[in-house]
Amino acid sequence: MKLIHTADWHLGNSFHGHQRQDEFQHFLDWLLEQLRLNRPDALVVAGDVFDSANPPAAAEQLLYDFLLRATTDVKDLQVVVVAGNHDSAGRLEAPAELLHRFNIYVRGTIRRNEESDEPDFDHYILPLGTLGSTEAEVVCFALPYLRPSDYPAGMTVGEGIKWYLDNMVRLHRKSDFRKLPVVVAGHFYAAGAEVCENEHSERLVVGGQDCVAAGSVDCGAAYTALGHIHKAQRVADAKGEMYYAGSALPMSFSEKRYSHGVQLVEIDDAGGVNVKRLEYSPLRGLLGIPDNGAASPAEVLDAIDTLPRRTKDDDGCTWPYLEIRVRETSPEPSLLHSVTEALEDRAVHFCRMVREVPASKKSVAEISSLESLRQLSPMEIALRIYGDSYANPMPDGMRTRLEEAITAAVEEDADK
Repeated sequence: MKLIHTADWHLGNSFHGHQRQDEFQHFLDWLLEQLRLNRPDALVVAGDVFDSANPPAAAEQLLYDFLLRATTDVKDLQVVVVAGNHDSAGRLEAPAELLHRFNIYVRGTIRRNEESDEPDFDHYILPLGTLGSTEAEVVCFALPYLRPSDYPAGMTVGEGIKWYLDNMVRLHRKSDFRKLPVVVAGHFYAAGAEVCENEHSERLVVGGQDCVAAGSVDCGAAYTALGHIHKAQRVADAKGEMYYAGSALPMSFSEKRYSHGVQLVEIDDAGGVNVKRLEYSPLRGLLGIPDNGAASPAEVLDAIDTLPRRTKDDDGCTWPYLEIRVRETSPEPSLLHSVTEALEDRAVHFCRMVREVPASKKSVAEISSLESLRQLSPMEIALRIYGDSYANPMPDGMRTRLEEAITAAVEEDADK
């Protein structure tokens, strides 16, 4: 059995105000080519198909156009799609009955039995066969992103996931497919997975309350196909083969060094697994000035001067996204204007400029009482704050202007 594992497409995402329709189309065209070349028996999409619960119509069109092309070009291809935390489970699942006719299985909402009100666990157990065969070769546990209302009250996220998997295992062992290897498709944050230290575009819960111990949700699966974490990786703490496919495109500048692509997974009759990474190069890359850390204003402008210029025939579809990190030792109020002007003829999509100042010594905060603060003049407070922020004394010109402003404010107050 051969499958391709992908996740975290985030269709409809805009990057710092820049629309990405052409980037998503480029990725889906590449993925379609991988399907044609490798001819997997199944495609597993492990959540966050869309970037928001209310995606634009163009994003939905991208999805359904791709699914139509994929199932047309690779006859008998089976597609399993589970909802992620960014998706609207109901909206994603709305055309499920129609898609089922094309061997596309969407699991977003939690279906419940009318009599017991328990989840219909059997609904999430999908036997999958090879191309051109009606015989099942593996069983997929298709588990969408779970919210607290989806499992019994009092359970943690990990306990809720384990409860679902345990019930699916129980049913699987009683079925005609009990001897077949199991593949799990899920969307959660597994402990041991590497995430970036800042700019969590995965929407992780502060404090790691949504973090799940990988070993605690082990159900003996041959392969676990995960979404949610954007860095492609094998989960180190997992007992079996548990992988994140990673995001289709970078979702933040903190993902600048992430690899993108999909996992090609082959599973033999005994449940042995071979995983191969298929690398993808996004249409637009991420560029930083400087590449690491921060640069002075002069260094930033010098670096901009080395960027390639725009040409008349270039439509800009491959220009990289640019982030500038500037180190300020004194205020530079006109710097953004200078940067924007310098970038006007450069072949980049400018996203943002991040200003970094030296770590504050917080000497003003050390003043122990309101009475002590009242003993300082406004100028003395301003000088301390400036010195703490920039590790330099306030320039004479700025000090003169500030003194004039303070004098004018005092005189205006006296006249009232």
